[in-house]
Order: sequence, then C-alpha cells, then structure tokens
Amino acid sequence: MKPPKLSLLPAKGKGRPPSAVRYGDQRPTTALEAAKQAKGWKKIRWREGSKGWLESRFWATRVQPSHRYQDGRPPGKEVWLLVEWPESEEAPTKYCLCDLPGHYPMRRIVRLVKCRWKIEQDYHQLKEELGLDHYEGRSWQGWHHHVTMVMLAHAFLTLETLRSKKNFWVDPAEDAT
Repeated sequence: MKPPKLSLLPAKGKGRPPSAVRYGDQRPTTALEAAKQAKGWKKIRWREGSKGWLESRFWATRVQPSHRYQDGRPPGKEVWLLVEWPESEEAPTKYCLCDLPGHYPMRRIVRLVKCRWKIEQDYHQLKEELGLDHYEGRSWQGWHHHVTMVMLAHAFLTLETLRSKKNFWVDPAEDAT
C-alpha cells in the first residue's frame, strides 16, 4: 500500500499556522477492502487445543492507520494489520492492528495476538482464585505489595502445574540445589 500524499494549508499571516492536513481526493482503504483484494493468505497453526491444533488463514501487511482523517489528522505510524479469514466464512472475521517490529514473521505475530486467550485466563485466575481484586487498602505501597504477592503465588502455581507434566524441562526444586 502506498503512503498517502498529504498537503498542509498555507499560513495566512498572523496567528498559529494550520496543522490540519488535507488528503485531497484520496480516501483511506478499509481493512475489509484491503483484505478482500489481498493475495498470499497463509494457513497458520498457533497452539494445540483440547480438540487438536487451532488454525486459520491469515494475511498481514504494514499500514498507516488514518483514524479521523476527515478532521485533518495525519496518518499514524506504520503498524501491522493482521486479518483472519477462516475458510468456512464468506468474509474475514477478525482484524487486529499491532505495534510489533516490521521484521517479525507472520507466524510469530499470529501466535502473539492469539495468546490473548491465555492472558485472559491467567487474569481471571488471579482475580478469582488468588484474590487480586480483594485489596482494600489505601496506600500505593500496600497495593504494590498485594499485587506482587498475588503474582508470586500465580508463578508458583504455574510452575507446580508444569512440573507435574511429563516433558517439562525445568524442575525448580533441582535447580535450587
């Protein structure tokens, strides 16, 4: 995708010079339009679920978001646009803008974007089982102490769960000796 051609309004003497940009007759392309015209969709697996590997078709490209272009806002910095289009669907189903470096391969971007589920599960466990949301103190230091203790408990439980698995490569009890 080509970067937009922008122009600034000329200054009219005194006062603050205009900062709004003009796009002329150009209009940004929507993510749906770009996805439907895209070539090079790749089928990517991101993790093994309870019913086998989770996989779908993805397409990624670098874009400059142009939110509120009609207000004269300049386009944002270049980011990744990741689009998911399962083969069973008629149109793309999920879109994601992510600020990862431009040299990242698409497989890594997909895995990072899809790890959101695990993060939400961990956050739910922190709140429901370990009491992250039970702090009622008023000091900043007390809140940090509470959050640190909850996170340490979560790390301990995670390591204990992993240690009970067959092929886990770290045994914290053995490494301590």
